[in-house]
Amino acid sequence: MRKLKTVYVLIGPKGSGKTYIGSLLEKESGLKFLSVEKLGLENIPKSKLIGNERIKESFHQEEAAIDEILQYHNAVSFESTGVHPYLQNILASLRTKYSVKLVKIYTPLETCYERIKHRDPNTQIPVSDDLLKDINEKAANVIFNWDIELDNSEKLTIKEIILAFSSIVD
Repeated sequence: MRKLKTVYVLIGPKGSGKTYIGSLLEKESGLKFLSVEKLGLENIPKSKLIGNERIKESFHQEEAAIDEILQYHNAVSFESTGVHPYLQNILASLRTKYSVKLVKIYTPLETCYERIKHRDPNTQIPVSDDLLKDINEKAANVIFNWDIELDNSEKLTIKEIILAFSSIVD
């Protein structure tokens, strides 16, 4: 039987360290990482849609990018706050094609906000402080059937990340 390709979904509030973990895994272990923020920054200016229709379009762009990466690689990770209900549709679609692993990234919200203050604003889709607070409060409370949970309150080391991921590698 052919081994399924795997999609790791890093889910947590903005500033929790999803990009940090995904980028570190790509650099140190070769697990491809799709930066949803980067993809959004590239595609948002090209879109004529707004609101929920734009969000749905972005989810489909993410899925297309995942499909493209998995043509050449056995696994990919991508980031999500887990907040938007349309994520469920994309997860269902991905599960028809791949093994999907859900990774909770826990970080206290105060730490998330502090990290956000110190990162390059050009690498993130801009949101108001009120929207950021709303997204993060919801993201901190999303419930999924987690495959692993990582506490990134203090930035995890690559050894800690790889050890955690080794428990869910297909």
